[in-house]
Amino acid sequence: MIDDIIRHYPGEDEVSYIKRKAYYYRILGPRTRVGCYVLVNQDVNYLPLSAAETKAIDAFWDRYLSPSIREKLIDYRYYSVYKTVIKEDENLLDYIPDSFYQTFIDDYYSNPQESKPCDDKNLYDLYFHDINRPKTVFRKTKGQYLDENYEVISLEDALKKAKSRNEVILKIAKFSGGGHGVMFWDAKSSSVDQLMEFLNSSDRIVCQEVLRQHEVLNRVNPTSVNTLRIVTFMFNGKVNILSSVLRMGRNGSRVDNASSGGIVCGIKPNGQLKNVAYDTAANVYYKHPQGTEFESIVIPNYVDCTNLVTTLAKRFSSVSRLISWDLAIGEDGQPILIESNVTFGELDFHQLCNGPIFGALTEEVLADVFANSYTLNSVIKSFI
Repeated sequence: MIDDIIRHYPGEDEVSYIKRKAYYYRILGPRTRVGCYVLVNQDVNYLPLSAAETKAIDAFWDRYLSPSIREKLIDYRYYSVYKTVIKEDENLLDYIPDSFYQTFIDDYYSNPQESKPCDDKNLYDLYFHDINRPKTVFRKTKGQYLDENYEVISLEDALKKAKSRNEVILKIAKFSGGGHGVMFWDAKSSSVDQLMEFLNSSDRIVCQEVLRQHEVLNRVNPTSVNTLRIVTFMFNGKVNILSSVLRMGRNGSRVDNASSGGIVCGIKPNGQLKNVAYDTAANVYYKHPQGTEFESIVIPNYVDCTNLVTTLAKRFSSVSRLISWDLAIGEDGQPILIESNVTFGELDFHQLCNGPIFGALTEEVLADVFANSYTLNSVIKSFI
C-alpha cells in the first residue's frame, strides 16, 4: 500500500512531496506490515464471510470511503478471524481490522512522532518516580553506564552490581517488544561473556532486579512473570479502560508475550479471568497448558491496577491518548508497573479475548479519525 500512495498530489511542490514520502516510509511502513504478520499467523482460523456479512461490511465503510478506496484500506480477512470469536451480543461491524487500526487509529491517537521519545525504558525512573516499579540495577545509554540514580559509573562497576544480585533481567530500552531484546542473567550459571554480548548488542539497555510475582499468578505459570496488559483511551475528557488481558507464559518460557509463544486471556471487570485464552494464531485454549482453569484465577487487587493506569493515562495524555500498560502483581499483591506502550500497541489479542476494542464508542471514534487524522486524509487524497 505504501508504494501506491507515494505519488505527487496535483500541484504539490517537490519539497512537500519528499517530506511526505519520508513520513510514509518511517511511520506508516512498519504499521502496514504488522497487520500482514498477524494475518499470516491466523489464517488457519479464518471463518469465511457470508454474502450478507460482506454486504453489511461494505455498507458500513461506504459511509467513510468510496468503494475503490475502501478496497485498498480495509482488509476483510480480519473480519474472518474475529467472526470465529464473536458473541451473540456483539456486532461484527464493530471489530476494527488490525491494519486500519495500526496505520490510522493508533497513529492518530498516539501520535508516534510526539510519543515515541517517551518510549524509553531508561527514562522510566524519572517518569514513574512515584510508582511501584522493578528496581534498576544499572543502565546503559549511548555507551555510557549509569547507576539507578543516573550517576555515571564504569563498566566494571556495572558488572559488579549485576554480580551482586542473584539474578537480573536486561532489556533493550528502546524499539523492543514482544519479549524480544530481553535476557535473564544469573552470576552463578551464566558467564560474564554472555552478559557482555548482550550489553554490546545495543546502546540503550536497562538492567533490573527480577520480580517475584504473587502466588496466584505463579499458579498459572511459575517460570514467567505473567502480566496484565490494560489499554487506556482518553476520549472526550474521560479515561476509558478499553480492554484488560492477562498474558501468560507456557512450557517453561521465561516471558509471557503472545508473540514469543505465550497465551492471552481476557479479564472481567471484577478481576476474574474469562474461560478461554488464545495464542497469536487465534487458537483457543480452554485451560492453561500447565493445567490451570482460567476462571479459577482472580487477579489480586485488580481495581488498584485499573485505578493506577487511569491516573497514569492522564499524566501522559499530552503525548498519547491510546496507551497499553503492562503490570505485574508483586508477592504482596500490589501492582507493579513494568512498561508503558505509548504508541503501536497490539490489537489482535484484545479483540479475540474481549470483543470490539472501542465497543459502543466505535462509530464516534471513526468519525473523529476520519475528520481529523492528517495521515488518513493524506492517504485518501493520494488515491483521488
